[in-house]
Amino acid sequence: MTAEDIKTDANHVEATHEPVVSAENPNITFRDVWENRRVLGFCFIIFMLPVNFGYEASTVGNLLAVIPFMEQFGEVVDGTLLVSAKDQQILNAATTVGLFVSAFATGFISDIIGRKKSIGLAGVLCIAGVIVQYFSHTIATLFGGKLLGTFGFGLGHSLGPVFVAEMAPNKLRGTCLILVNTMIVIGQWLNSLVVYACSDRTTDMAWRIPIITQVIPPCLLLLGLTILPESPSWLLIRGRTEDARKSYLRFNGPDFDADTAVAVAALAIRKEQEETAGGGSWMQCFKGPDGRRTLIICMVYIAQQFIGVNFVSGYLTYYFRLAGVKNALGVAQAAYAIQLFGNICSWPLVDRIGRRPMIVGGSITITAGLLIIGGISTVNNKAALNATVSFMVIWGFLYQMTLGATAYSVGGETPSMQLRQKTYAINIMAATAVSCMVLQVMPYLINSDELNLGGKICFIFFAFSVPMCVYLYYCLPEMKGRNYAEIQEMFDKRIPARQFKDYVCNVQDEVIAKRIEMNDMKTAEV
Repeated sequence: MTAEDIKTDANHVEATHEPVVSAENPNITFRDVWENRRVLGFCFIIFMLPVNFGYEASTVGNLLAVIPFMEQFGEVVDGTLLVSAKDQQILNAATTVGLFVSAFATGFISDIIGRKKSIGLAGVLCIAGVIVQYFSHTIATLFGGKLLGTFGFGLGHSLGPVFVAEMAPNKLRGTCLILVNTMIVIGQWLNSLVVYACSDRTTDMAWRIPIITQVIPPCLLLLGLTILPESPSWLLIRGRTEDARKSYLRFNGPDFDADTAVAVAALAIRKEQEETAGGGSWMQCFKGPDGRRTLIICMVYIAQQFIGVNFVSGYLTYYFRLAGVKNALGVAQAAYAIQLFGNICSWPLVDRIGRRPMIVGGSITITAGLLIIGGISTVNNKAALNATVSFMVIWGFLYQMTLGATAYSVGGETPSMQLRQKTYAINIMAATAVSCMVLQVMPYLINSDELNLGGKICFIFFAFSVPMCVYLYYCLPEMKGRNYAEIQEMFDKRIPARQFKDYVCNVQDEVIAKRIEMNDMKTAEV
């Protein structure tokens, strides 16, 4: 193949779904979605464990509204049946520790055995943890099962976005990545639905059934692994170029321009190795352009915690019950359904208007919403209570449509090829640490036998979310439609965040040269 042939091919790659250099990024259509249905199918397989992530995130808050669970693990305080703040802290700590440790371990495990086998291991551990929880009779045993299960789905949660980001076509990469949040919201809603369906039971099966149903997503994942390809970048770093090409074709279909995709990935890896003198250590994630990438991802995910998602999503049902809302579990069904609809609304938007408008604009809007909810909650009457509940539901819709969904797109596409898993793991650990702080303090702020702040807790989140909005406005770059060689170039040249959108990259000739080099190597082997 001549240089002219390759250049011509590169100029027409958009027709085969993978642009070399994105001079423009046309809006996605239903035709694009249909043509990439294979890609979306693999995304749903890879993102099965985030269903457990969402399910688990809502478990404690929802089960605190289930009487048999409260009778098993709670105590009566001033005539009210409560699970003590200390025991809530223990259960929340299991999720936090499991996620933190799994994020750290993911970088080592996936580097050794690959992404595919790591996700398989995650599924097995998740199933084991759920079984332990099902047979629990004490807080300690429940803690152990949650810790094991969380470590399992934590591996999958850390690997999923990285896995998909490597193989999804540029045009649909944002949509593919925000499916992570879709699966998390589905998990939250499914948990609420199962708890609601079992709410009429008077035995301990009222809470054991919602726990055991968590084995379904990892079982589906293990079945899907039989057709799932391995990570191309993991294969390329190990010199398995032809296997990486086959992996791209398996994931994207036979019409996909795998040669160009391999050339772009190989070029990005080479540039990263040159920039870091061949190093791929954990410390490199904090140095130079890689340090900037790590900070951007961490701040986006930490913004989710500071803006109050643990209150609105995790403690929604519990707050409804404490606030005296009739049929708290039933109201929660509508709230989670609206959040899911908000997430679905983000699908066409993330690759139409871009990551930056979705995250910055969304964060400012929901920060203002916190001030409104907090202000209404200062009034103690029935009308104010109804207004608070309504605005919490609206807040959840806006959050899931903007920051909640789009953060996963930034998390998957921002790290360098060589350090992607380590960078994302650091992000998960940082976000989990902040989440731990929030979850440990939350029971004391909400419980009726403690500060009993109710909706006024939004004032606290407002104070933390304002500086996050400022940071995101000045420091979050736009990476819509860019391939990894372009992203690598912009970070290496230290382009200011607000100039990413209009910056013209110069990597096309390098990609063409890389394809010529790879073609010559293939010819020589033959």
